[in-house]
Amino acid sequence: METITITAKPRSQTGTHAVTKLRHEGKVPGVVYGHQFNDPLPIVIEAKDLRSALAGHNINSVFTLEIEGRGATPVMVHDRQHDILSHHLIHIDLYAVDLAEAVEADVPVVALGHAPGVKEGGVLDLVLREITVEALPGAIPEQIEVDISSLNIGDNIHVRDLRAPVGVKIIQDEDEI
Repeated sequence: METITITAKPRSQTGTHAVTKLRHEGKVPGVVYGHQFNDPLPIVIEAKDLRSALAGHNINSVFTLEIEGRGATPVMVHDRQHDILSHHLIHIDLYAVDLAEAVEADVPVVALGHAPGVKEGGVLDLVLREITVEALPGAIPEQIEVDISSLNIGDNIHVRDLRAPVGVKIIQDEDEI
């Protein structure tokens, strides 16, 4: 898998006025923390570069963050905030990771197939839309798939019934439905 590089600059100015000015200049303020960072580092990234880097990648992808004057470090998106009206990205939190150390991540659960119980008048209720897994940053799956084609009315699938890829550990309560 190719590694996408995001270029950032350290940001010295913080506060509402400073970040508003950055956004008007086509930049996204953010912060990076985690492995190799004793304190969170405020950063700024060109909005168009960030949009193109994030496009087509899942939420748990690993990127290379190239920080001016600090070098490169692998990161994952920890949080992103969008403007409620325009949906533009207005802030991003990046978590620096050690590629040899497992991390926790929330992964979507996707139902595959058609449950016979639904055809008989039952209702399919997906209670868990995502589950927490632990894996090396590069091994986190895009999704965990569950086959529902054998579910009849009254049947349940528990977390313990889900199958994760090799190297991925589901760390959620196994009795959850």
